[in-house]
Amino acid sequence: MRSFIKGLGGLVILVVLVWLGLWLYANMRLKQLVTAEINQVNASGTAHISYDKIATSRSPLLASVMISHPHWTSQPEPSVPAVTASAASLGAHISLLHPLTLHVDMPLSIAISSSEASGALTFEVADITETLSPSIWLGDTDNPIINGDAQFAGVNLLASNGSLQVAQIGTLTLHESLNANANASQTALALREDMHDFSLSPILTRLLNLPFGGKIEHVAVTARLSGPLDWRSIAKQEASFQDQDARDKFMLQTLHQWAMAGGSGQGSLSLKLGPCQLKADGTVAFDKAGQPSGKTDVTADHLDQFTGALTGSYPGLQDWISQIEATLSPYLSTTTDGGQELAMHTVYGKGGIVVNGKKTGDLPPLDWNKLLNPPPAPAVAPGDGSGAASP
Repeated sequence: MRSFIKGLGGLVILVVLVWLGLWLYANMRLKQLVTAEINQVNASGTAHISYDKIATSRSPLLASVMISHPHWTSQPEPSVPAVTASAASLGAHISLLHPLTLHVDMPLSIAISSSEASGALTFEVADITETLSPSIWLGDTDNPIINGDAQFAGVNLLASNGSLQVAQIGTLTLHESLNANANASQTALALREDMHDFSLSPILTRLLNLPFGGKIEHVAVTARLSGPLDWRSIAKQEASFQDQDARDKFMLQTLHQWAMAGGSGQGSLSLKLGPCQLKADGTVAFDKAGQPSGKTDVTADHLDQFTGALTGSYPGLQDWISQIEATLSPYLSTTTDGGQELAMHTVYGKGGIVVNGKKTGDLPPLDWNKLLNPPPAPAVAPGDGSGAASP
């Protein structure tokens, strides 16, 4: 009996030691992951994250990190004022029983400021969950995220140091999935965003004379790209270029490589604004020569009520709206249920551009060489900039 008790006690001690070892290892890896993410942002040259300290978990039930007083600054261009965001804390935790599920502990209030204004972003609910790649537990932080989901509710954008409401969002949900090793037939990136009940404050609505009460009932956006696209590697390489022209050229080269490898994409938009429901979706694919082809579908209803509300608020738009209606007239119809409706089905490629079964034009070949190697800009003669040199 004593031998059994001793053996059981030894087993319990062994389990506890193994558990503590896993907990310490998980804390270490999680801290490395967070630090790597911060370092990648800071390497971009257009954003910087600072903080007071990073603390790891003291509870053996969770692996977690907590960043005290994170401070994020973004300035894409030197001529653009820097925007900063800060919070009391930001954290992340993982249950050792679910080691591939990362929960981000979001603050419910984020202070936002620039040289021109200050405000805050607040949430009633802010929940972010990400699925991690198993390779992170072996020290690989190059592509740590497989997919992620975020849910926000009761979102408020406040100005004047948080005393004036600017905008409000009822709910906002987001989903992303990533595959850095995708081939031409596999999805490399998929995004989905869904927003309900966006509204500007009544004060701004009245000042700007906005139609529809300054509200957007619903917006949904999806995007899917297939083909070899390692987004984190691309971001790191782009950040290594200090010159913006060099960055733009690198991104164009990346796009060309993706197209030549048989890249393809698809996307959709759904918008409910006032009486109008707009739906649009499209696809694009590249052949072996890097030439695009695809299709788009666009439908909308109650356009007469929509344009009537716009011109009622902004009479100066009447001529512009009339020109658009004249251009779209072949694709407009009127029904008792949907009012003025738009329906366009477009197919494009080597055969040209065909809208609702009728060819409307040719699609010139895409000249990648000219895009990648544009001719030098013509020299401007000294003087008034007219191009004529002074004698």
